[in-house]
Amino acid sequence: MGFSVVAASAVILIGLITFIGVVTASLLYAINQLTITLNTLPNRDLDVQIELDRVNINASLVQFYVKNKGSKTIFLKNQDFNWNSVIIAYRNNTWHSYLIEDYTVSEIKVQNSTVSFNPSTHTYINPGEEAKIIVSLPADAPNIPTNGTVIIVFISHYGVSAMKEEVRAA
Repeated sequence: MGFSVVAASAVILIGLITFIGVVTASLLYAINQLTITLNTLPNRDLDVQIELDRVNINASLVQFYVKNKGSKTIFLKNQDFNWNSVIIAYRNNTWHSYLIEDYTVSEIKVQNSTVSFNPSTHTYINPGEEAKIIVSLPADAPNIPTNGTVIIVFISHYGVSAMKEEVRAA
Protein backbone atom coordinates (compact mmCIF):
# COMPACT_ATOMS: atom_id res chain seq x y z
CA MET A 1 0.00 0.00 0.00
CA GLY A 2 2.86 2.41 0.67
CA PHE A 3 4.30 2.37 -2.84
CA SER A 4 0.97 2.65 -4.68
CA VAL A 5 -0.02 5.80 -2.73
CA VAL A 6 3.28 7.45 -3.66
CA ALA A 7 2.93 6.42 -7.31
CA ALA A 8 -0.69 7.62 -7.49
CA SER A 9 0.23 10.93 -5.83
CA ALA A 10 3.11 11.40 -8.27
CA VAL A 11 0.84 10.75 -11.26
CA ILE A 12 -1.77 13.20 -9.93
CA LEU A 13 0.92 15.82 -9.23
CA ILE A 14 2.39 15.44 -12.72
CA GLY A 15 -1.11 15.72 -14.21
CA LEU A 16 -1.87 18.84 -12.16
CA ILE A 17 1.41 20.51 -13.14
CA THR A 18 0.79 19.65 -16.80
CA PHE A 19 -2.77 21.04 -16.61
CA ILE A 20 -1.59 24.32 -15.03
CA GLY A 21 1.15 24.63 -17.67
CA VAL A 22 -1.29 24.07 -20.55
CA VAL A 23 -3.82 26.57 -19.13
CA THR A 24 -1.10 29.20 -18.58
CA ALA A 25 0.30 28.71 -22.09
CA SER A 26 -3.21 28.95 -23.60
CA LEU A 27 -3.95 32.11 -21.64
CA LEU A 28 -0.69 33.76 -22.70
CA TYR A 29 -1.31 32.79 -26.33
CA ALA A 30 -4.85 34.21 -26.22
CA ILE A 31 -3.66 37.50 -24.69
CA ASN A 32 -0.91 37.76 -27.31
CA GLN A 33 -3.36 37.15 -30.17
CA LEU A 34 -5.82 39.68 -28.73
CA THR A 35 -3.06 42.30 -28.50
CA ILE A 36 -2.03 41.64 -32.11
CA THR A 37 -5.64 41.88 -33.28
CA LEU A 38 -6.28 45.15 -31.45
CA ASN A 39 -3.11 46.70 -32.82
CA THR A 40 -3.90 45.74 -36.42
CA LEU A 41 -7.54 46.87 -36.47
CA PRO A 42 -8.16 49.91 -38.64
CA ASN A 43 -8.07 53.14 -36.69
CA ARG A 44 -11.63 54.27 -36.05
CA ASP A 45 -10.72 57.90 -36.46
CA LEU A 46 -13.86 59.96 -36.91
CA ASP A 47 -11.87 62.72 -38.57
CA VAL A 48 -13.48 65.32 -36.35
CA GLN A 49 -11.26 68.37 -36.13
CA ILE A 50 -12.37 71.58 -34.51
CA GLU A 51 -10.50 74.77 -33.78
CA LEU A 52 -11.26 77.86 -31.68
CA ASP A 53 -10.54 81.24 -33.20
CA ARG A 54 -11.11 84.98 -32.64
CA VAL A 55 -11.79 84.96 -28.91
CA ASN A 56 -13.27 88.05 -27.26
CA ILE A 57 -13.40 88.14 -23.45
CA ASN A 58 -15.41 90.52 -21.26
CA ALA A 59 -15.96 90.49 -17.50
CA SER A 60 -18.74 87.89 -17.64
CA LEU A 61 -19.02 87.01 -21.33
CA VAL A 62 -16.82 85.02 -23.72
CA GLN A 63 -17.28 84.99 -27.50
CA PHE A 64 -15.40 82.72 -29.87
CA TYR A 65 -15.66 81.00 -33.23
CA VAL A 66 -15.65 77.23 -33.59
CA LYS A 67 -14.25 76.13 -36.95
CA ASN A 68 -15.02 72.69 -38.37
CA LYS A 69 -11.76 71.56 -40.00
CA GLY A 70 -12.70 67.87 -40.25
CA SER A 71 -15.01 65.90 -42.50
CA LYS A 72 -17.93 65.28 -40.11
CA THR A 73 -20.84 67.60 -39.40
CA ILE A 74 -20.95 68.97 -35.87
CA PHE A 75 -24.51 69.32 -34.63
CA LEU A 76 -25.07 72.27 -32.32
CA LYS A 77 -28.70 72.10 -31.28
CA ASN A 78 -31.68 69.79 -31.54
CA GLN A 79 -35.10 70.76 -30.17
CA ASP A 80 -33.66 73.51 -27.94
CA PHE A 81 -31.02 71.17 -26.51
CA ASN A 82 -27.35 72.02 -27.04
CA TRP A 83 -25.36 68.95 -28.07
CA ASN A 84 -21.98 70.31 -27.03
CA SER A 85 -20.41 71.74 -23.89
CA VAL A 86 -18.15 74.66 -23.11
CA ILE A 87 -15.75 74.89 -20.19
CA ILE A 88 -14.52 78.30 -19.07
CA ALA A 89 -11.70 78.41 -16.52
CA TYR A 90 -10.00 81.50 -15.15
CA ARG A 91 -8.21 82.80 -12.10
CA ASN A 92 -9.73 85.48 -9.88
CA ASN A 93 -7.76 85.04 -6.63
CA THR A 94 -8.50 81.31 -7.00
CA TRP A 95 -9.17 79.22 -10.08
CA HIS A 96 -12.80 78.99 -11.16
CA SER A 97 -14.08 76.62 -13.82
CA TYR A 98 -17.59 76.32 -15.18
CA LEU A 99 -19.17 73.68 -17.39
CA ILE A 100 -21.66 75.60 -19.50
CA GLU A 101 -24.38 73.84 -21.45
CA ASP A 102 -26.51 76.94 -22.11
CA TYR A 103 -24.60 78.93 -24.71
CA THR A 104 -25.86 80.95 -27.65
CA VAL A 105 -25.01 80.41 -31.31
CA SER A 106 -25.25 83.88 -32.84
CA GLU A 107 -23.82 83.26 -36.30
CA ILE A 108 -22.94 80.40 -38.64
CA LYS A 109 -21.00 81.11 -41.80
CA VAL A 110 -18.64 79.65 -44.35
CA GLN A 111 -15.03 80.10 -43.26
CA ASN A 112 -13.16 83.04 -44.82
CA SER A 113 -16.28 84.43 -46.51
CA THR A 114 -19.35 86.54 -45.87
CA VAL A 115 -21.84 83.77 -46.67
CA SER A 116 -23.84 83.16 -43.51
CA PHE A 117 -26.74 80.98 -42.41
CA ASN A 118 -29.62 81.47 -39.99
CA PRO A 119 -28.59 79.77 -36.70
CA SER A 120 -32.20 78.90 -35.86
CA THR A 121 -32.58 76.72 -38.96
CA HIS A 122 -28.95 75.80 -39.71
CA THR A 123 -28.19 74.19 -36.33
CA TYR A 124 -24.97 72.44 -37.34
CA ILE A 125 -21.48 73.22 -38.61
CA ASN A 126 -20.61 71.46 -41.84
CA PRO A 127 -16.96 70.98 -42.83
CA GLY A 128 -15.60 74.38 -43.85
CA GLU A 129 -18.07 76.34 -41.73
CA GLU A 130 -17.69 78.19 -38.45
CA ALA A 131 -20.07 79.23 -35.68
CA LYS A 132 -19.88 82.19 -33.34
CA ILE A 133 -20.57 81.02 -29.79
CA ILE A 134 -21.47 83.40 -26.96
CA VAL A 135 -21.05 82.07 -23.43
CA SER A 136 -22.28 83.93 -20.36
CA LEU A 137 -20.83 83.05 -17.00
CA PRO A 138 -23.28 82.04 -14.26
CA ALA A 139 -24.75 84.94 -12.26
CA ASP A 140 -22.86 83.99 -9.09
CA ALA A 141 -19.49 83.70 -10.87
CA PRO A 142 -16.88 86.36 -10.12
CA ASN A 143 -15.88 88.61 -13.00
CA ILE A 144 -12.94 87.70 -15.20
CA PRO A 145 -10.16 90.10 -14.17
CA THR A 146 -8.43 92.37 -16.66
CA ASN A 147 -5.19 90.77 -17.90
CA GLY A 148 -6.42 87.47 -16.45
CA THR A 149 -5.76 84.21 -18.24
CA VAL A 150 -8.86 82.41 -19.49
CA ILE A 151 -8.98 78.84 -20.78
CA ILE A 152 -11.83 78.04 -23.15
CA VAL A 153 -12.63 74.42 -24.07
CA PHE A 154 -15.32 73.47 -26.59
CA ILE A 155 -16.32 69.80 -26.35
CA SER A 156 -18.22 68.35 -29.30
CA HIS A 157 -20.81 65.58 -29.10
CA TYR A 158 -18.20 63.28 -30.68
CA GLY A 159 -16.00 63.74 -27.62
CA VAL A 160 -13.43 65.78 -29.54
CA SER A 161 -12.42 69.04 -27.91
CA ALA A 162 -10.67 72.25 -28.88
CA MET A 163 -8.91 74.45 -26.36
CA LYS A 164 -7.65 78.00 -26.47
CA GLU A 165 -5.93 80.08 -23.82
CA GLU A 166 -6.41 83.84 -24.00
CA VAL A 167 -5.94 86.92 -21.82
CA ARG A 168 -8.72 89.40 -21.14
CA ALA A 169 -7.57 92.72 -22.57
CA ALA A 170 -8.21 96.03 -20.84
